[in-house]
Amino acid sequence: MRRGKKPAYKRTTVKLPYDLWEELRIESVKKNISLGDLITQKLKEWKVLKEKTAVYPLDKSGLPDYTS
Repeated sequence: MRRGKKPAYKRTTVKLPYDLWEELRIESVKKNISLGDLITQKLKEWKVLKEKTAVYPLDKSGLPDYTS
């Protein structure tokens, strides 16, 4: 078994709804990057946004409950 560096990319197949695929494909052509690179970029942006966004449970009045 070969052990060495992990490859920079792993090839995979993902099924997307046609309208989403078309939207992503158009954006990737406009930005002149591959569809895989665009998806990677969007996932990284989503991860950063998710880390910055805090979700607090609501109390009985509907306001954020910062105590829990």
